[in-house]
Amino acid sequence: MEDLHDQRLRQRREHATAAELQRKEKNWIKRFRIGLNRLMKKKALYRTAGLLLIMIVLSGTLLLFYTRDQHTIVKGVTISGINVGDLSQDEAKASIDKEIDRLLNQTVKLNSGQQSPEVKLADLGLSVTSDLALQEAYEISRKGSLPNKVVTKMTAAKGINFTLAQKWDDQKLKDTLNQTLDKFNNPAKEASFEISDQNTMNIKSEQAGTTFDSDALITQIKAINIYKPVSEIKVDFKEQLPQLTAVQLEDQKITGLLARYTTRFDPSQSERTENVRVATKALDMAIVKPGDTFSFNNIVGERTVAGGYKDAFIIVDGKFVPGLGGGICQVSSTLYNVGLLANLSVVQRSNHDLAISYVPLGQDATVAYPDLDLKFNNNSSGYLLIRAWTTSNTVTIELYGKVKPGQEVVITNTTESIIPAQEQRWVDETLAHGVTVLKQQGHSGSLVKSVRTVKLNGKVVSSEPLKQSRYLAVPTIYAVGP
Repeated sequence: MEDLHDQRLRQRREHATAAELQRKEKNWIKRFRIGLNRLMKKKALYRTAGLLLIMIVLSGTLLLFYTRDQHTIVKGVTISGINVGDLSQDEAKASIDKEIDRLLNQTVKLNSGQQSPEVKLADLGLSVTSDLALQEAYEISRKGSLPNKVVTKMTAAKGINFTLAQKWDDQKLKDTLNQTLDKFNNPAKEASFEISDQNTMNIKSEQAGTTFDSDALITQIKAINIYKPVSEIKVDFKEQLPQLTAVQLEDQKITGLLARYTTRFDPSQSERTENVRVATKALDMAIVKPGDTFSFNNIVGERTVAGGYKDAFIIVDGKFVPGLGGGICQVSSTLYNVGLLANLSVVQRSNHDLAISYVPLGQDATVAYPDLDLKFNNNSSGYLLIRAWTTSNTVTIELYGKVKPGQEVVITNTTESIIPAQEQRWVDETLAHGVTVLKQQGHSGSLVKSVRTVKLNGKVVSSEPLKQSRYLAVPTIYAVGP
């Protein structure tokens, strides 16, 4: 019984051991299969990664080759319709320059209704440049990342166009139009006048005219499509009105004598007399527009030998010395008094250094070309006419203009102070001891205040202080023996 029992126990143990071995075998086989699967998956992953890397390298190589710089503009690029793809910068520029020449040499007819002159666009002030367009075209697929270069090159291959820059020179355009169309204008004629023998104005009426409409024509020209230009442009004309009318001249016309002034001179001083005559003649018939400033130096001009002027005494640094044109200050002083009496506005005036005798102190005006001048502004609201002439010993100047009835002008001068003359004694070796000879009679100087008073129908309407005049004293000079 025990043997049977033991035998059964042994059989059970053997069965348990076999089952355990079988279970372990199954687990090992399972783990082996799992490991094998994992290994196969890793190999597949490595194989895929390798293939992907190879593809990336190949793609990159192809893209680099696709975008390589061949120093030419990419395909598909045009500039104002001119194909510049696969051209170098120099080749593209040469091609575009030909197109620019063609564009600039195109002509347009300007139909004036009488004739239709042809004008080149270049002569009308058109300029066309390619620098920016060529630069932009050349930079395609040369900037940014590799993908950006690829995209821009592929986009350009589908077609991309750059436009030439164009510009109009306004001044050249205006000048060319004026030169071309001026002969078709009928300019307006301004109102004008002639001076009669009675020193009045004979007025001639204005006439309206026609001129081409510059602004409208310029607008049309600038709107031209230079790639498809029009063959002809109609030139419109408009009425041109004169700026000066007979009505204006009537309102500003000379109606009579405003003022007259006469001074006397010594005819025995022949050179000085001739200078006075030449300067007076230059002033005669001068006309001054309303509002204008007139200048003695501008009217009379530079004093030259060729102009007929001679050497005569002038005042320089308080002394009488010979000088070209000496004496014409008498003419300017005479004009100064006429201007004062006509109630004109004084712009520039200077008195002499020394007192002169042909006008009252305070009423002289010295001049020296070109800066020391006598100037008046024509504030009379009408035209002015200067009439001037000489006799054997006088110079007279008249001023004609728009007369204000009842107007009277008075000039008054007041000596504010006296500058006493000094006495000088010079030793003269040719004189005997104790002998005294008067060489120069001196006279005092003075400071003079001048006032212009204007009356209308006897009533004072203004009292204007004029520029003060300061005259130097002339010393009394004696020569004395040693």
